Amino acid sequence: MSSEAVDRLVRELSAAAEAAAGIAGTAPGGARIVEPGPDGRWYLVALEGPAFLCLRNDLEPEQSLARVDEVARACLLLESAEALIDPVALRAMAPAAAALDPWRAEMQVACDAITRAAERAALLADWAEDPQRAVASLVALDDAIGRQDRARAAYASFVGATDPLVGQQSSLDAELVRVLGAAENAAAAAGLADALSGVLAAGIEAIGEGAAEMTALHVTPLQ
Repeated sequence: MSSEAVDRLVRELSAAAEAAAGIAGTAPGGARIVEPGPDGRWYLVALEGPAFLCLRNDLEPEQSLARVDEVARACLLLESAEALIDPVALRAMAPAAAALDPWRAEMQVACDAITRAAERAALLADWAEDPQRAVASLVALDDAIGRQDRARAAYASFVGATDPLVGQQSSLDAELVRVLGAAENAAAAAGLADALSGVLAAGIEAIGEGAAEMTALHVTPLQ
């Protein structure tokens, strides 16, 4: 993302926070641009209280209860996903995969699979670290889910290729056993054991409850 685009996002968020403070008469906290779908964007601003204000693209308060609920759900869903995606852990897959290189000749399929998993994990880390994450976009969330699915698929190939070694651990080189275990631990820490979509789906009820609390704390009337 270019520095000009980042500056534009910062200005946009600052303008929304300032507008919300003027409407509510209280200090703003965090502000988030929210795109629940391809048809528009809103600003969700946290205020002292706690309280919330959802602004339309023209920086006027949103009046629709259903729309504010939709915006709040989208924001909470993205925040839940972001909390589950650890860029540091995802990037740690690369050295864990590289540690298997001395055995590549004997374990070509497994080494290729864990290398792909590490490369795809890095793409998910790129997603998480992109300044564009200031925008809570459900389209962007679909992208993250796809990236995690591809990283998980590559890791599953690695697991399938190394499963036959489980019963041979006593006869394997001790360093190889350690490196294989380190790769598995790195994948688990990176969140490749569970599908991101499934984890998010399991928390949908809590997200709905959180959105209802936010709409109840909206500082202007909703209908």
